[in-house]
Amino acid sequence: MHKIWRGGTEEGRQWPVSAAVSWSLLLNVSILGLLLLSALIHASWNLLAKRSLDKQAFLWLASLVSLAVFVVPFALAARPVPPEAWPLIFLSGVLEAVYFLLLGSAYQRGDMSLVYPLARGSAPLFVLMFASLFLGEQVRWTGMLGIVLVVAGIYTLHLKVLNLRGLLAPFLSLKDRPSQIALLTGLTIGSYSVVDKVGVGYTGPISYIFLVFSVCSLVLVPYMWLVKSQAIRREWRDNRPSILAVGVMSLCGFLLVLFALTVSQVSYVAPVREISVVFGAVLGALVLREPFARVKIAGSVLIFVGIVLISLAG
Repeated sequence: MHKIWRGGTEEGRQWPVSAAVSWSLLLNVSILGLLLLSALIHASWNLLAKRSLDKQAFLWLASLVSLAVFVVPFALAARPVPPEAWPLIFLSGVLEAVYFLLLGSAYQRGDMSLVYPLARGSAPLFVLMFASLFLGEQVRWTGMLGIVLVVAGIYTLHLKVLNLRGLLAPFLSLKDRPSQIALLTGLTIGSYSVVDKVGVGYTGPISYIFLVFSVCSLVLVPYMWLVKSQAIRREWRDNRPSILAVGVMSLCGFLLVLFALTVSQVSYVAPVREISVVFGAVLGALVLREPFARVKIAGSVLIFVGIVLISLAG
């Protein structure tokens, strides 16, 4: 390579560097696009889940739909799973099961505008902590600032009025049962995000996602059979189209994130996904007629700036 460029022009000698920079920028933009699409899908299926009757039964049925849809792609792309991958697959599947139970319980008790920001907003903090402790990932100062802005934006989306009492309300509301469950949901999201970052490297996204969803669905079978059998029949009878839609949407969104995790740090990927809170705010305003639009717009601006910083740092 050195001999090839020795007789060229100055512009010619700089071309490989420019091409590398252009390729890196294109890759970052592509990953950002995947994550934005995943965020929109995530907010949309959460809206459908919130509008269901029994949230836990609804989410479990949707997970079965995801498995049914993904059988053929898994069969075509399946490859041998190394022994060291199975503990990670099982752990992620159990965490996904806990996530579905917690999310369903939180939505059963609280509003989407409360549960969704707390659950999704607390996740980046847990991801950053776990990625630093267990994966040894180093976060640049721009990425750290971006993460802070994302979390601050999500906090702002959670505000109802801009006065002292309103500013303290998110902290005071943590005593409420829905808020506590939402925070536990965020902890679960942060946990399985870090596990997925390691696990997907062993099997690839297609095999990994199918096996994780399989473990998740199987782990929940005893609980659903013994406790939720009537609710399951009612949900399937009354909300079948929504169940089918969420099954496909959650699978597609998760797959997009797993592909992004293969080429980017988990401490950057997970926070960028949190723009789903912005989409959730828009859906809440347009579909559920939720108030406080100005505050939610302010929070959206903070999240947007944070995402720009995170993408530059990545």
